[in-house]
Amino acid sequence: MGQTNVILDIEDSRGDFIGQQTTPPELPIYGDPHTEIALDLVFPKGNPTFLLDGKKLQLLQPLDRDEENLSHIVFQVSCSIHNATNKRHSIPIIVRVSDVNDNAPRFMNTPYEVTVAESTPVGTTIFRNIQALDKDAGVNGLIEYFIMEGNTNTTEDETMTIADGHGTFAISFPHQGQVTAAKPLDYEKVHKSIRPP
Repeated sequence: MGQTNVILDIEDSRGDFIGQQTTPPELPIYGDPHTEIALDLVFPKGNPTFLLDGKKLQLLQPLDRDEENLSHIVFQVSCSIHNATNKRHSIPIIVRVSDVNDNAPRFMNTPYEVTVAESTPVGTTIFRNIQALDKDAGVNGLIEYFIMEGNTNTTEDETMTIADGHGTFAISFPHQGQVTAAKPLDYEKVHKSIRPP
C-alpha cells in the first residue's frame, strides 16, 4: 500500500457513455486485489460514482461536468491485507473530471436586429451586442463568432432578401462578436439582415 492519497483523471462522459478509463487506468496501490489485499470504496457524500474491477474504477453513471459543476470526485478506498488482523488503511482518492466539448453555444437575447444606413463607411461597427453562452469549461467554453455564408440561387442582378450577411458584413475579432460593414452597402441591390444560425 504505502500511499497517502491518490489523484486520477477521467474525461467527462459523452452522452450516456460510461466506459472511459481513468488516467492512470488502475489505482496505484501495492498488492494483488485477488490474493493479497481487499479493496472497498467508501463514498462519504451521496451515492457511489464508481465500482471496483480489480484496481480499475468503473463508472456507474455518466459524468456531466457542466450540468453538475463537477470538477472532481472525492472518496476513499479502504484497503486491508489478507490474513492480517486490524490492518486496514483508508486512502483518499481524488478523481479530477476533465471537460469535453459537448455543449453547443446558445445565443442570448435574440433575434438581433439593426438598421444600417446605406452611406455607412466600410469598417464601421454596426452591431456590438452579440452574446452567446457555452456551458463547457475552460477553452471548450470559449466562443468565436463568424458570419456563415447562406445558400443562395440568385444572380448578382437579382435583389436578395434572404438573411445572409456573408461578405457584406464581417466580424474582425471573433471573440468579441462585433459586426462591421465589410463593403459599401447598396439597398437596391442587396437587402440583408443578420440573424444567428
